[in-house]
Amino acid sequence: MQTKTPTSLLKRRTIITTALGGAAMTASTWRSARAQTPVTLSLAVWGAQAEEDAFNAAIRRYQQLHPNVTIKLEVSGNSSQLYQMVDTRLAGRQAPDLFRVQYQQLGRYAAARAVVDVSKYLDAGYDKGFLPAFWQAVSFKGKPHALPHHTDTFAVYTNRELMAKIGVQAPTSLEQSWSWAEFIRISRALKDKAAVPYGFAMSWQNGAAYRWLPFLYQHGGQLLNADSTATQLSKREGVETIAWTQSWFKEGLVPPSSSIKSSEQPQNLFANGTIGMLIGGDWQIPFLSKNMKAEWDVTYMPRDVGMASDLGGNALAISRDCKNPDVAADFLKFMVDEANMEDFVTAAQFLPVRSTLAARELPYKLRPEAMGVFVRQAATIPVHMVTTETLPNFAKINARLTDELDLAFTSGQDATTTARNIDSQVQPLLAA
Repeated sequence: MQTKTPTSLLKRRTIITTALGGAAMTASTWRSARAQTPVTLSLAVWGAQAEEDAFNAAIRRYQQLHPNVTIKLEVSGNSSQLYQMVDTRLAGRQAPDLFRVQYQQLGRYAAARAVVDVSKYLDAGYDKGFLPAFWQAVSFKGKPHALPHHTDTFAVYTNRELMAKIGVQAPTSLEQSWSWAEFIRISRALKDKAAVPYGFAMSWQNGAAYRWLPFLYQHGGQLLNADSTATQLSKREGVETIAWTQSWFKEGLVPPSSSIKSSEQPQNLFANGTIGMLIGGDWQIPFLSKNMKAEWDVTYMPRDVGMASDLGGNALAISRDCKNPDVAADFLKFMVDEANMEDFVTAAQFLPVRSTLAARELPYKLRPEAMGVFVRQAATIPVHMVTTETLPNFAKINARLTDELDLAFTSGQDATTTARNIDSQVQPLLAA
């Protein structure tokens, strides 16, 4: 799942920028060196045991094909610890050769020239194998500065017994997904007819305000204009989206403790029956499979004039300190080829970002039917939203969203004021 990164880490951009430099071997040099000279690469990641095991399995396969290459896996406890380590080592010109990076964090590294533009290592048309949103997620000024590895996204978990009580069957396809109005009617029915304390909750706690953006896109709005030079949340679509999500709290459809700045764990509320539905990510499947006694299902996000869902997941990047970037690029291409991506995502319960894999059912060991919903939902992530979330200053933008949306949800700040405040605070960040 995605792990939040403190905004303070982005202040290290200056440190990273001052640590630039170094030369790289050319592709032709590597071709002769690969057959003769041993090469060692370090790969820094974070993740649960299943992810670590999946990385090690891929590394073993690569090393069997390339006996002269040794890849050492460095594992941090979480993404925040990894970024702190990478930033510190970049300043000392000793960063790991490769590292895992959230899509929302890649922009700051690319802007600081701390990661390698990998376009020269890719064949023409290489990008066509990936879902467009994720190729956009690794692109900076039109050039890929990492390769997409996997994603995760949001859908709607439903309590099977409670849905039966209100006589509702969840949609089984994207085309049949509930409208906003239907979703609210079902939430009210869960409270009124099934005697559930709250209809649902949204997984956007601990400052993950960017997870609100899919609702904005569902309603036909955008936070920024087409070229990301101006804010536009104060337009009708933005104000109406704020008002709609604010109504969840005003009407008592969601727990008051589940706003953006809270530390509430909504999967716990779903597991213990406090809420009838959960808008959450695929990473919550292992927890619910282990801890929820009631039967549950997964259906698609609600839609309004359009469909959209959350951008999650990670890419793999080559640091500017890597002495063998062409070897590293070869390994990255191996990691994200179709077979290895399938092995990784099915072992670690993630979603693929290759279009061929997204188009078919994958052999997940845990709730494959539910994972299939998330795979199909991931194809609805808007490319423009990805462009916004991968801006170098996006962490600061997200902080402004967090403050103002939380005021709307917990303090009753009206939607128009909230939209205007966000626009006025975000606009200066676009030129920074």
